[in-house]
Amino acid sequence: MERRKIVRRIITICLFAALIAVIILSQNHDFSNPHSGIPRETWISGAQGHGFVVNNNQDPANRCYPCHEKKGLGGEAYCQSCHEQSEVEVNLP
Repeated sequence: MERRKIVRRIITICLFAALIAVIILSQNHDFSNPHSGIPRETWISGAQGHGFVVNNNQDPANRCYPCHEKKGLGGEAYCQSCHEQSEVEVNLP
């Protein structure tokens, strides 16, 4: 009987510690941002970043731009400034 109580307490403490760990770790994660697990520099100029999406024709103008604009991450002027530097002509929706 005493052994069961000890096992239950250990399990309870482990579950409680796991819950606390999940709560603490989730504080640094933005669930509304699909890119939050990737560092900004990697996303913008990395191998699987913006250029990768554009080159693989994943339609960023319709899939990414509306969300970016809604979240205030830069509208047409922000995107076009980078496109002009790269000498890329893009018509945003």
